Amino acid sequence: ATVKVASTENGVIFSTISYDVRGSTSDRNCVYLQDIKIDIMDYIVPGNVTDTEFRQMWSDFEWENKVNVMTPIRDLREFLNHLSTSTNMKVLTGDAAI
Repeated sequence: ATVKVASTENGVIFSTISYDVRGSTSDRNCVYLQDIKIDIMDYIVPGNVTDTEFRQMWSDFEWENKVNVMTPIRDLREFLNHLSTSTNMKVLTGDAAI
């Protein structure tokens, strides 16, 4: 089987799996994956990296995007706990620095 992922967007995989069936006289069979919807949150798990490693990866991947958030939560620690729980991530900055 050959799997080729062309791109992913909004939890949809744009790809095909092509395969041959032994003894079959038909051409190659294809399964189109754009009909498969996934929730990426099921596959994100917290990891461990140092502050330096994280900042280097952040710089390398240009991940910085600003998102406006409206929330009734006024306590920073409570908001960070809510955010990290909702996104399956972990806060790297220690409590003393917050």
